[in-house]
Amino acid sequence: MRALLLTLLAGSLWTCTDVIELETDFTDPQLVVDAWLTDEAGPQTIRLSLSQDYYANRLPTPVENAEVVVCRTAPDTACFVFAPRDSGRYVWTPAPGERIGEVGQEFTLGIRHGDENYVGRTSLYRVPPIDSISIQFEEERLGLDEGLYAQLYARDFAGVGDAYLIRSTINDTLLNRPSELNLAFDATFDAGSGTDGIAFIFPIRFSINKTDDDGAFVPLIAGDKVEVELWSLSPEAFYFLGVARDQLQNGDNGIFQIPVANSPGNVFNVDTQESALGIFNIAAVSRAARVVE
Repeated sequence: MRALLLTLLAGSLWTCTDVIELETDFTDPQLVVDAWLTDEAGPQTIRLSLSQDYYANRLPTPVENAEVVVCRTAPDTACFVFAPRDSGRYVWTPAPGERIGEVGQEFTLGIRHGDENYVGRTSLYRVPPIDSISIQFEEERLGLDEGLYAQLYARDFAGVGDAYLIRSTINDTLLNRPSELNLAFDATFDAGSGTDGIAFIFPIRFSINKTDDDGAFVPLIAGDKVEVELWSLSPEAFYFLGVARDQLQNGDNGIFQIPVANSPGNVFNVDTQESALGIFNIAAVSRAARVVE
């Protein structure tokens, strides 16, 4: 009798199961601008694609028929044409020793896609030098295995409003998990900290280490090479990456998940004033490397 009741209960649950299709309000694709440039002497790449539905299980469609130019608008004027390549890439290749600009200069991005024109503006913000990368032994504690771990030492500039992206590479592999997206604002996490001109706080210093699938830090071993880059960010780029990180980690928030939304960008349609997706940022970069002994 008990087995029969369980069978009937299972059957009733099955018959009450309906497929629910969520409406995402996706209509027409939007232009997506991936314009992360640096002040370094080397080729600079902008990627253009079209947005797609949140549930589309495919790679984005590249935009291969656009015109792309970046102009330095202050204190002098110079324009750099980004030539089309494959898969929606547009590349500017500087002459030997040439750079797109220097700290304090202002820039405008222009994109023509079909009959539509887009424009974005940014400035090249400062970045501090990296003082050192230390390798320290940590004893086992809650959430951390015993072993060697790296820490980044750098000091924020005096003056409120400096934002940075910390990019870490271990053995030539960029750390790009959502939990490894390491951002700093005046050496802490956000603009509301009230700090300025201090050394980067411990959680940011320590977050240059690799994490595993569960988000736990992975200890280093002898021979590992740790490389760190500091990229300066505009306020718009810092906010863009912060929202993107929250969205990428949304599945880890349990019952407190936030609504799915696009990160706000700084590239706009000239005629409609509607925002394209993505961001335009030109970063000053500082670097350091250390091999674990």
